[in-house]
Formats: sequence, C-alpha cells, structure tokens
Amino acid sequence: MLDLVYRVEKSRRKTISLLVREGKVIVRAPYGMADETIDRFVREHEKWIASKLFAAERISSKFCAVKEGRSLLIDGIEHALVLGARRNREENGVVYLKNLKSMHGFFEKTRSFLLVEKTALLSKSVGLFPNDVAVRDFKARWGSCDAEHAIKLNWRLSMLPTDLQEYVIVHELCHIAHLDHSPAFWREVEKVLPDQAARKKRLKEFSFLTLLYR
Repeated sequence: MLDLVYRVEKSRRKTISLLVREGKVIVRAPYGMADETIDRFVREHEKWIASKLFAAERISSKFCAVKEGRSLLIDGIEHALVLGARRNREENGVVYLKNLKSMHGFFEKTRSFLLVEKTALLSKSVGLFPNDVAVRDFKARWGSCDAEHAIKLNWRLSMLPTDLQEYVIVHELCHIAHLDHSPAFWREVEKVLPDQAARKKRLKEFSFLTLLYR
C-alpha cells in the first residue's frame, strides 16, 4: 500500500474526483463528505495515482536542467545556456544570455516571427484564415482565438517540438470555425491532424514552461 499524502479541496460539487498535478495528489470532494469515504476512494485508485506520480517524476527529471536554468528548449531540443553574457546571442548551439529575464526578448527577436510565418502556412492547409496573428506572453495557455478571428500565440511556443507547435496553431485556427470545444471543433482539428489526441496528451509534458522566465 502506498504511503499517500493528499490534499482535499471541498466545494459544492456533487461528485468526488482525483487530480495529480506537479507531483501532488489533490482530491476534490463535496461539502459534508466523510473523511473515511474520501480516504477509501483514494485507496481504491492507488494504482492510477502511482502511475501518474511516476510519469510526473519522469518528466520532472527529464527537464531538470531546463528548470534549473542550465539549458533551454528550442523546437523541443535542449541547448546549453550560459548566463551573464554581455549580449544575447546564439553560437554553435549554445545560447548566451545576460540573464533569465532576457529570455523573452531573445525569443521575440530570433523566433517569434517564425511562429507567425508557420501560422500563415498552416492556414492554407486548414482552410481557415485569421484576421491577425500576434505573439504574446500568456500565464497559463499556449494560444487563443477571439470572436474577431485574431490569434495570439504564447512566445514559449517556440520551445516546443515542432509537431506540438503545429498542434497548438491548428487548434487555434480551428477556433475560427468553432469558438467552443464541441465535437464539431475536434472533428475540424482531426481533419488536419488525425493524431491530435496524442499530440494534446504530449503537450501536457511541457506545461511547466508556461511558469518559467517571468
């Protein structure tokens, strides 16, 4: 039996659910649910929790150097990172930056325009065309598309593997036709990316990037 430590969050919800996020187990339960009932529910899902914790640990160790500021990702590939440079530059696969705060400016100058170009190319494949494309700094999402068909992309998108960049951009382009996440929307995405579900799942491995370089 696992020596499980979990946090309980109670609300007016009607059902109980489990969430494993950043190596922590969170139980969401209705007000009034007995502690014994909650604990029994957690024990019944030990195997699932263990698999999620193992996956989180694997991902955490995989990107340890990135999180510690010793390397950075460009198109999903780790590059050595040297801080304290007099000017920001990239030489022989090594990135030299003044400090971590200059990461945004470095990507804005060297990579953000490529995201705009990629969006224009994918628009032709999808058959949906935005009225505007801009690269911005989001706190917890990779992109957005509003009712005016303006698409905004997180500058950190350039850090993702190219197939995941493609997934996010296609996702936002398809919102031009469907602003929700209805079955019709996902069918639109799958017409272009039949493996969209697998890409969506892999994207979660890189969610930690949205918290870095602030």
